[in-house]
Amino acid sequence: MTALVLRSKAHWGYPGTFLTHFAPSMVVRPTTLVRDDCWVAAGGRRLLAYGARRRGWLDDLFVAPGAMGLGLGRVLLEQLRARARAAGHRHLMLNADPFAAGFYRRQGARLVGWTGSPWPGEPGRRLPRMRLSTRLALPRGRAAGR
Repeated sequence: MTALVLRSKAHWGYPGTFLTHFAPSMVVRPTTLVRDDCWVAAGGRRLLAYGARRRGWLDDLFVAPGAMGLGLGRVLLEQLRARARAAGHRHLMLNADPFAAGFYRRQGARLVGWTGSPWPGEPGRRLPRMRLSTRLALPRGRAAGR
């Protein structure tokens, strides 16, 4: 899973120094798989997407570059959203990669602030902190009961 996470992050054109700096924090540890609510999407024997939630936080959501745009991220996010709702959480909080913020907005997440994520190449780097309701969302353009 760590290889998927790193490939997904590298897809966005981050420099090698960035990936090296953050690689230790992107390792998917066995304790994460046991402790957190983790889901994967696979095709054949290939891991295509991975998502993890811990309590009311979306910790990870990564899609393999070749599988981006197929809806796997949305499917995993909806599963994690439903599981959070079933656990009594009204919202999922997340710190979004700037390249993924648009995806989360399209899924209904709202910007609630910023969190620091500095690295030597960009000391003032910040990530959007977002909140996603765990309520079921109606498809755009549809009214309830129609």
